[in-house]
Amino acid sequence: MEGSCNCKEVTFVTSKNIKAILNCHCNLCRKMNGSAFSTYVVVPTDEFSLVSGTLTRVQVSENASKSFCATCGTPIYNENPKYIGLTIIHLGALDNIDDLSPAVDTFCESQLEWIENMRNLTKLEKGIS
Repeated sequence: MEGSCNCKEVTFVTSKNIKAILNCHCNLCRKMNGSAFSTYVVVPTDEFSLVSGTLTRVQVSENASKSFCATCGTPIYNENPKYIGLTIIHLGALDNIDDLSPAVDTFCESQLEWIENMRNLTKLEKGIS
């Protein structure tokens, strides 16, 4: 699988040896990614390779570091010392994600109540005009 940041300066490859695809609803992911929840693809660290570009790494807590494009800020992956040997890639950083869908929601104790109702929202083909 291949991936990149928004400005295409950072590119990476990883195997299709996916260990999990998940949504995380924890407060830390919510804050560090600026979203109601985050979707990740978990792969073995030794099967992830940065091809080009420079990443900035920030230690956001004792249990999480975040690596993102130094130019455009696109989040690429997280690491957690609880999950040695695994790289937690932001789903949106991967190219061709149509066939990838989460199989589990984690940290549901902090999931926002309205998340369960998202399928009932008004659907627009493009942005609000």
